[in-house]
Amino acid sequence: MEDALRLYRDALGLVVQGGVNSTWTVVAAPGGSLTLYRKKSPIPCVRSGGGTPVDLHVANFEEAAAAVERAGYEVERRDAHGGSVRDPWGNLVGLHDHRED
Repeated sequence: MEDALRLYRDALGLVVQGGVNSTWTVVAAPGGSLTLYRKKSPIPCVRSGGGTPVDLHVANFEEAAAAVERAGYEVERRDAHGGSVRDPWGNLVGLHDHRED
């Protein structure tokens, strides 16, 4: 769970709801939440063709991407406003903003 929290809480800034549990922990942002659930043999969450059903809105994609990279994760940039990162188990997490250039 600590590996998951390093990305979702520490790098992406999601807030733990109700405390950390070794089996499952809920992290949230305004408008939604994710349950981080430990499984023996996880199957990564990635759509065929490389897309993801998990797409997080951030205020500024470049700032969020820089924070994620400082935490040791690789960000695949699609453009100046979006991209994705893989969590330690291979789940693809999209990040995007709606800023105007």
